Amino acid sequence: MIHMKRFCVLVLILFAAPVLAERTVVTEEDGVRVEAEGAEGRLLPILIGTTRIAASPEQVASWIRATHTHESWMHNCEEAWVVRRDKGVVVGYSRIGSPWPVSDRDVVTTTKRSDLEDGRILIEFQSIDDDSVPRPRGSVRMKNLKGSYELTPVEGGTAVVYTVDSDPGGNLPGWLVRDASKDLPLQTLKKLRSRAESGPPPPA
Repeated sequence: MIHMKRFCVLVLILFAAPVLAERTVVTEEDGVRVEAEGAEGRLLPILIGTTRIAASPEQVASWIRATHTHESWMHNCEEAWVVRRDKGVVVGYSRIGSPWPVSDRDVVTTTKRSDLEDGRILIEFQSIDDDSVPRPRGSVRMKNLKGSYELTPVEGGTAVVYTVDSDPGGNLPGWLVRDASKDLPLQTLKKLRSRAESGPPPPA
């Protein structure tokens, strides 16, 4: 009877334990590590990039929140501007360039900052439907995009975890998907680090 009870408890623990998706290292270069978290049926995996920046979390956050600077550091960003601001939430527009013959992608997002009790800053973004922003001719509007920047104060600066979960929509060639899995977090974090370490962002 005791053995049966122990068996039942073990079964409950196993079924109650969360199932964690497997992560694979995509690349590790110049102090930036990129991992992918895949799932069946997904065109693009969830991408997680990590690095350290020799600047305060507040300064890093100021660059992320400065939408007018995104073209200078966000990978393949061709256009970025603020649609409106509403009680601390920024509604922004971005257009991401793609190599010919693939169509550009564009997206309207909300971005929200949270200051956590342990000193971390969390900046979360999420795509929204907004018919007030016209779609440029020839581009594909992304319907599903979400992610975050987690900024943790550490000795000498900030530990950054950048997560992006996207569905670019339409048909994409396999080589472009593979390149995006590596280059999006890698190049974005490298350029963000360079900008943040150079000082505060320029005024809009």
